[in-house]
Amino acid sequence: MLHFETARLLIRPYTLEDVASAHAVLDTDPEVWRFDPGRALTLDERRRTIESRMGGYGSPVFGSLAVTLRDGGQFIGYCGLQLYLCDRLPMSTPEVELFYKLGRAYWAQGYATEACREMIRYAFQELRLIRIVTCTHRDNTRSVALLRRLGMRIEADATDPDGVLATLENRPTVPGGG
Repeated sequence: MLHFETARLLIRPYTLEDVASAHAVLDTDPEVWRFDPGRALTLDERRRTIESRMGGYGSPVFGSLAVTLRDGGQFIGYCGLQLYLCDRLPMSTPEVELFYKLGRAYWAQGYATEACREMIRYAFQELRLIRIVTCTHRDNTRSVALLRRLGMRIEADATDPDGVLATLENRPTVPGGG
């Protein structure tokens, strides 16, 4: 099962003990859920969401993971990778999407950047993916700024006039030049 450590974070599978903390961190501040999902989840909806995410843990590759502080273990949000069918007119492409969300008390401290960089490292170095994508609302300026810090190319979403599509290509070094 996936488990990552960074300088300040533990990124690990959810447990049912995370439900109350996740609800408190993610569903009580309108700025946190404003763009996704657009409303607060009830405690029961948050529990079902976490149970659903936990049900997908059979795969060694993808999933939603709890992001906690290394010091103290406080739940601060989630991040992960998931399969995504990306509409790229005139066709669609299967992609791997990077996703994330942190509670507002943990914004502007570099935690999202740290968690996302670890997911990108895993996606490119261990899974050897060609690219990852992320979609967000164009008015979600904090998220767009994070995607730029991560080096992602930002473009208008061809199928959502309010959205942007961010893409990051894996640029591996080729042994022997080339």
